[in-house]
Amino acid sequence: MKIYSIKLKSKNNSNIFIVETNMGEYTFFSDVIVKYSLSEKEIEDDVFYTALKESEVLIATNLAMKYLGSRLKTEKQLREYLLKKNFSLDSIDEVLSKLKEYKLIDDTEYAKIYIRSNRQNSKTRLKQKLIQSGVDKNFIDNALDDIDDYESCLQNAKKFFKNKMVNKENCEKLTRRLQYMGYAWDTIKKVLLNLSDLDFD
Repeated sequence: MKIYSIKLKSKNNSNIFIVETNMGEYTFFSDVIVKYSLSEKEIEDDVFYTALKESEVLIATNLAMKYLGSRLKTEKQLREYLLKKNFSLDSIDEVLSKLKEYKLIDDTEYAKIYIRSNRQNSKTRLKQKLIQSGVDKNFIDNALDDIDDYESCLQNAKKFFKNKMVNKENCEKLTRRLQYMGYAWDTIKKVLLNLSDLDFD
């Protein structure tokens, strides 16, 4: 394979280069260019494609780290993000394996944090959201063990009635809202029968 030129892809990123060859253009990470001493010359095909594979993994890892930012993501969310960036399945698997090894993606921890931050929701709604995020159902069930649907339902009722009269019309509105939020009718009924538990102080 013949390399014709190596040019910086963008002034905004000094690590990504476009390598033009007789077989087309390829994106390379700067560290790989240095490691394999790539320059405008002939290079063996197997060496070139080995370098290209390493480069793709590094680029995908860097993008994944930026995507993660300061918040946890699930393995499914990160996989879908990298797929949209057109990385190969092998490279994505390698990146995810590395990130899981360093606990940068951890679906169990994600489930715990998500539930802790959204305790005002019903177990049903929490489970739906976590399943959509790709968290394993067993992880979800374990993480939901200490969630009390009655208590969170009661807190939602308290919030609803903060500036409203406790009357039939508003109770019907509250019922519809709580059902939309995923609470079981038995739980809603228990809350409605115990509105005296509401403490607005």
